[in-house]
Amino acid sequence: MRIVGTIRATETRRIEVEADSYDEGRRMVEAQVPEGWQLISWRTDRDAK
Repeated sequence: MRIVGTIRATETRRIEVEADSYDEGRRMVEAQVPEGWQLISWRTDRDAK
């Protein structure tokens, strides 16, 4: 008996944008999410320069 399992790696990428507001930044990030990917978290970094 042969048992075959198919696996798929889960890749994680980071998208960073510079924006004047949270809403603008969120739209910019969402526009860069590739087809078939899911945005799983948000973080703001107000101290970034």
